[in-house]
Amino acid sequence: MGKKRIGAVALLMILIVAVSVVITLFTGTVRPEKTGETRIVASFYPVYVAAMNLTREVEGVQLESLVGPRTGCLHDYQMAPDDMAALEGADILLLAGAGAESFLQSALEQFPSLVTVDASQGIDLLDGHHHHEGENPHEHEEAAVNEHYWVSPSRYATMVENLRDGLCSADPDHAAAYEANAEAYLDSIRKVEAELEETAASLNFRDCITFHDSVAYLADDLGLNTVAALSIGEDSGIAASDAAAAQQAAAQAVRVLLLYDSQYPQEYAYVGDRAEESRAVMLQTGVTGPETADAWLEAMEENLSQLRAL
Repeated sequence: MGKKRIGAVALLMILIVAVSVVITLFTGTVRPEKTGETRIVASFYPVYVAAMNLTREVEGVQLESLVGPRTGCLHDYQMAPDDMAALEGADILLLAGAGAESFLQSALEQFPSLVTVDASQGIDLLDGHHHHEGENPHEHEEAAVNEHYWVSPSRYATMVENLRDGLCSADPDHAAAYEANAEAYLDSIRKVEAELEETAASLNFRDCITFHDSVAYLADDLGLNTVAALSIGEDSGIAASDAAAAQQAAAQAVRVLLLYDSQYPQEYAYVGDRAEESRAVMLQTGVTGPETADAWLEAMEENLSQLRAL
């Protein structure tokens, strides 16, 4: 074979490899190698933390998070090729549900045999509103349920139970381990729930203004009356008319808590100026954080510490 022919064959092989790489990048169609393990994918951080506790030291189980721990709320999340590859190789997909993973709707149509577990089943969900970051919150807004229910210890316990039951059903070989891990974790969650009830009973505040849907569930658990529900994000603000209405509500409430999600800036504190007393609290909502099994418990303990100091 002549040198020119060898060179042409080599060039052709390089082109074939390059085209394969491009196709993979744009379609995410590479099937991860099966290892014999049960591959579990958690949709995003709150589900991942719960799943870390349920799968702790369970042999033959591999857990990964579809979305990274620093992403936060998923309203504007866009699927990436790596996400498609993770779904392709998954046996079980764990979802928070309640609309939190709307970005997955079309993608899941490509994996009809993938077992999914919706952790929101049977949970008392609050009303909420979604809007796209960077837009006027009064534009493109649609009524929805509030998906941030994991911030409520009582509801988070139900979430963990739903995930446990889904895992036991989909992977019965490891059911005993999932159940044992769940009971240990639920004991810790119930302790937080009891501490929150005790803290609520001693609070000198009975009214609040929330600055994001994510803190509404904790306000509900505390038995607080929400006199105004505002919504701020990284790039979205509050309409002047809404701020004025919140000011009036605060004046009538006399003593009011201003509840913020620590993901977002502490702004518009002036809405509490007309109240006899207003106090701002930056709450941890467990939507981002370290990749550790105790992350949710630590976030709630920090919230309890702030509330006890009021």
